[in-house]
This record gives sequence, C-alpha cells and structure tokens, in this order.
Amino acid sequence: MTTALTEREPLGCGTRTRHRGILWFLVLAFAGAWIPWGVAGAIGYSLDNPVVQLLTGAFVPALAAVCTRRWITREGFADAGLRLRLARQWRSYLIAALLPIGVLALALGLALVLGMWRPEAGDFDSGHVLFLALAPIIPVVAAPIFFGEEFGWTTYLRDRLVPGRPVLTTFATGAIWGMWHWPLPWVGYLGAGGSAADAFIAMVLWLPLSIELEFVIGWLWTHSGSVWPPALLHGGSNLVLALGLELFAGTADPSSTATTLLMCAAYSPVVAWIVVATKRGGPQRARPATPAGVRR
Repeated sequence: MTTALTEREPLGCGTRTRHRGILWFLVLAFAGAWIPWGVAGAIGYSLDNPVVQLLTGAFVPALAAVCTRRWITREGFADAGLRLRLARQWRSYLIAALLPIGVLALALGLALVLGMWRPEAGDFDSGHVLFLALAPIIPVVAAPIFFGEEFGWTTYLRDRLVPGRPVLTTFATGAIWGMWHWPLPWVGYLGAGGSAADAFIAMVLWLPLSIELEFVIGWLWTHSGSVWPPALLHGGSNLVLALGLELFAGTADPSSTATTLLMCAAYSPVVAWIVVATKRGGPQRARPATPAGVRR
C-alpha cells in the first residue's frame, strides 16, 4: 500500500537514471535562477517587482524538469501529471483553492491571541470584502504562474529524491526548494532595505515554510496525480494567505518575519495531520494519466 505522500519509483526510472536526473535538474534549476537573479540585482532591478520575478526565476524549475526529462534522462512525461483530471479529482482542486482561506483564518486567530492584531470596526472596508470574495478565484488565475515551480520541485524532484521514504523525501524536497530562494533577500525580494541580519533571518525562515508547504503540496499531488492542484495551493499561499495577513493584520509586508512565522504556525496542524496519515498508511496514489502522444 502506498501512503498519503508517495512510495512509488518514477515510471521506467532506474537508480542511475534517477541520480543523473536529480543532479542535472538541480544544476539547471539553481544556476538557471541564481545567475539571472544576480544579474538583475547587479544592474539595479529589484526582485520585489513581479515582472522581474517572472522574467528571471519563476519558470526555471519547470524548464529544468523539461530539459532533464526530454534530453538528459529521456524519461518522457508519462508521470508528469500534466492533465487536469478535474472530473475525478475535483475534491483536490476544491481543497487547494479553499485551504489557504482556512489557514488565513487560523493565522489571523493566532495573531489576535498573540496581540499582533487588534481589529476595530473601522478597519474593514470594501477592499477587505472584495479580497474575500476573490480569494477562491485568485489561486485559479495564478496557477499557470506557479506551475513554473511545481512542475519542477513537486512532480519531478520529490518522487525521485528518496523513493520509498515519503516523509523524508518531502522534507528534503522542501529544504532544497527553500534553499533555492536564498539569493532573493539580497536582491530585493526579502529584506529589501534592511540589514544583512534581516536577509539572513529571511533565508532561515524560508526553510520551515517551504518544508511545510511541500507537505501540503505533496499530499495534493499524491491524491490528484496532477500538477494543477499543487499549483493552486502554492498560488493561494502566496496571494491569499500571505497577502491576506498583510491586508487584515497589517504585518509590515507580505514577506515579513511576522507573516512567515504566522504562516508556519497556521500550517502546522495541517502538516501534522498529513504526517500522521502518512505513517499510518494513506490512500492509493492517483497515477498520472498519460497525455496522448506522450512517450512512456
């Protein structure tokens, strides 16, 4: 029986092929993002600019996975989860779209209890109402952008990193994903205008947040067999949960230390449930459907 995360080996992928694929994927993913980020920062562009983010690193993990699958290991795309599978896996899509809203509510509750947020009647206006109305739709609109990371880290790396060890491979994938972000505090995305200490704190906090997110994202990937629910969840975490904390609780910015800590704390119960379910043995994995004409 497979678990709530993953225990299967990638389709047609032997150990040597898997190791070669991991190595090349990581080289391409890290170099392909770190070099453009460094160049952008050196010539005065801030990674806080969404356009700069899109043009530098947003789609690099997906491109690294495509290059690795197609030309390096020649594994093809049979296990890549490209199909929507919406009719069968609509529950995964619903969870992915709505979970960030629930986690936001929990994070705001924690902020209230900890004295980080003191809501007043005058604090709520039409902007808050509009945000809540659009919250379930925002991840859907953003999913094609966050596909750029999930097609690499989740649908390629996690199944190959430590096969048969679902919790360990999820932890390791999340840690590597977090380290991939490490240059960003130095080129304007986190710690912009702050000290070197602020940048180091941002780097450190990116690890637990990425690991926790990968547990939830990996759970969705396992249940759905599609890259799209993970992309939905990733978009919701960035654009509903983080921005919602800024909007309602007034944290300094959507990438502040307070926001990151609240996100980690609010995701912890979800991650704990996933780990327990995984240890006990969860549902059979939804096997990704093979798109027509794709090499198996």
